Amino acid sequence: MQQPFLLSRRRALQLAAGSLAAPALIKADIVNAADLDRAIGRLIMIGFSGKSAKGRFARSIANHVAKGRASSVVYLSGNIGSGRDVQGLNNLFHNAKVTHIAVDHEGGAVQRLREKQGFTRLPSALRVAQTRDVAGAEKLYGVAARELAKMGFTLNLGPVADLHRAYNPVIGRNLRAYGADADTVVAYAAAFIRAHRRYGINTSLKHFPGHGLSNKDSHNGFVDIRDSWDPEELKPFSLLVRQGLADMIMTGHLYVRISQQDNGELTTFSRTLIRDVLQRGLQFKGLTMTDDLDMGAVRKVAKPREAVLRAVEAGYDLLLLSNSLKPDPDHPSEAVDWIRSAIREGRIQEGRIFQSADKIQRSRST
Repeated sequence: MQQPFLLSRRRALQLAAGSLAAPALIKADIVNAADLDRAIGRLIMIGFSGKSAKGRFARSIANHVAKGRASSVVYLSGNIGSGRDVQGLNNLFHNAKVTHIAVDHEGGAVQRLREKQGFTRLPSALRVAQTRDVAGAEKLYGVAARELAKMGFTLNLGPVADLHRAYNPVIGRNLRAYGADADTVVAYAAAFIRAHRRYGINTSLKHFPGHGLSNKDSHNGFVDIRDSWDPEELKPFSLLVRQGLADMIMTGHLYVRISQQDNGELTTFSRTLIRDVLQRGLQFKGLTMTDDLDMGAVRKVAKPREAVLRAVEAGYDLLLLSNSLKPDPDHPSEAVDWIRSAIREGRIQEGRIFQSADKIQRSRST
């Protein structure tokens, strides 16, 4: 049996070079209600229904963005029409002053944008590593990044920094990881990131603290990695953070054991994982983002309101709401209301919201 995921395990692989003081909360003596709502809205990345900028749903989401109730939007496969449709939607969102327009564009099985929208077909991560050297991979990803930037996207939800295991049902079987060892993953993930940065596209490492050795798919329910997780899975994230190549880090919906004193908790709601392991241990200072809070792993343990609030409490900066289970054009307003009410109740601190809002605003590279 593999070692469980423990914070104390070799001082988190000797990644905690020293205990870092938590950033001081921003104290606001008097916070304008509108300013607070806009700050809350910065945390929201929202999905939408439809494929056209003329659709009522898309226009409603753009209106929420313009009014500060969401900062970013995310495309799912159901949003992809023609190239002209995609360009029209992105123009709509940019006119609303969106911060990020995100899409999954890894290659292989996970590539929303295809040839019929004018995009180059990308091989899977594993095939890229097997058939190209690092320089060749970076050239390939440069083509993809240029196409994304031209169409108006600002965030690619990749690369995968997990380790490859053929038996894994969501990473391994779809060939989404670059290799079975951390060094290979780091080399090719770095090429992916460098190529995107050249064209002003942000990236997000996923799925922290490692999804590759699990034997289930978190789209269907939470994945218990308490016994399958291996310390080697942390290495790609650690090295990419140290190299300054981590814009954002997305966690998986994974059930982990953080210390020897607990039985386990879902990463999506784990303050210890975000604050102690990722920010203090790995010294990561970029954006932390959830995986989709509409996924089965979350729905089975928390209702939407509670999932949003618990993710905020855990310390996530960006909340990914695909808005796909029960699509609602007013979901951004609803999420802002939930968080505002929790602040008034004293459950969430205002300063915590303003910290994340500032980080999100500064993350925009285009």
